[in-house]
Amino acid sequence: MASLARQASKFQLAGTMLDFLRRRSARTQEPEGTACQWCRKVIPAKTNEELFLVGAVLDPLAGWFCSTPCAQHYGIRFRVQAPLPASNRPRR
Repeated sequence: MASLARQASKFQLAGTMLDFLRRRSARTQEPEGTACQWCRKVIPAKTNEELFLVGAVLDPLAGWFCSTPCAQHYGIRFRVQAPLPASNRPRR
C-alpha cells in the first residue's frame, strides 16, 4: 500500500511539472525591459537613459534596481559599501 501511495505522489508531481512546462511554453512573449537586481521586477526600459527617466537606481557594481529601497536592501545583504567622496579619499 505504501509503495502505491509513493507511485501516486510521483505521478501527481510529474503531472504538475508537465502542466507547468505546458503553461510556460504557451507564453509567446516575455516581458521586455530590465530586471531589478534585488526583487527581479521588470523595469519597463532598456537603455540607461530610459532606466534613469523611469526612476531606476544604478549601482555601478551590481546593476539597475527598481527603487532606492531595493538598492539599499541589496547593499545590506551583500555588504556593498558606497564609495567614499573624493574629499574623504586617502591621498597616495
